[in-house]
Amino acid sequence: MTVSIAKAPSQDRGQRRVDRLLDAAADLILVHGAEGLRMDMVAKHAATSPGSLYQFFPNRAALLTALAERYGAVIEAIAERNVQGQAANPPASIEQAGRDFLTPFLAFYEANPAYVILTEASDRIFAGTGYAFGEDDQVSLKMKDVLQPFIASGHQTRLDIVCKLLIATTHAAIAAAVKLPTAAKRDWVTELDALIIAYLRSLN
Repeated sequence: MTVSIAKAPSQDRGQRRVDRLLDAAADLILVHGAEGLRMDMVAKHAATSPGSLYQFFPNRAALLTALAERYGAVIEAIAERNVQGQAANPPASIEQAGRDFLTPFLAFYEANPAYVILTEASDRIFAGTGYAFGEDDQVSLKMKDVLQPFIASGHQTRLDIVCKLLIATTHAAIAAAVKLPTAAKRDWVTELDALIIAYLRSLN
C-alpha cells in the first residue's frame, strides 16, 4: 500500500481542522489501538463530516503518517532545545547530562501515550508504505553531542552505538510500561534511570 499525501491546509481555519482530526486520531488510538483505528471513528470523534476528513487525509495511512510526523517534529524540537540548554548551562557530570537530556522525553511520552502506541505498532501499520520513524536517529545524534565532552578517549568509538542503544532502550521500556498503573510505572522508570546511569558511568 502506498501512503497518499495529505492535502496541506491553505488557511489557519484549515490547519485548525487538521489539528482537530489528528487530536481525534490520537484520542482513539488510546481506546482502540493504532491498528483498530477507523476513518469513520475519527470523523465522528472530531465532530466533522467524512468528506472533510477525506479532503485532508484520503486514507488511514495518510492520517497516521501525518500524526507520526507531528509527533516527530515535537521530539526533534525537544532534542534541539536540550542541546542548546546544555550548551548554555553545561552539566557537571555525564550522569547529569544524560538525565537532563532524557527527562524531557520521558515527560513527552507520559503526556502522549498515543505516540508510544503508534511507534510500537509502526512495523505493522506502515509496512509497505515506505514510511519510517526517523526522529530516533536525530535524537541519538543530539544525545551524542551532549555526552561527547564526558566520554573517555578509549570509549569514543562506542558513543554512536551507545546513544542509539539508549534511545531504543528508553523507547522500548516506556512502550512496555505505558499501560501500567501509576505506581508501577514510576518504579519502572526508576529502574530505567538506574540502568541508563550505570551504562553512562561505564563510558567515563
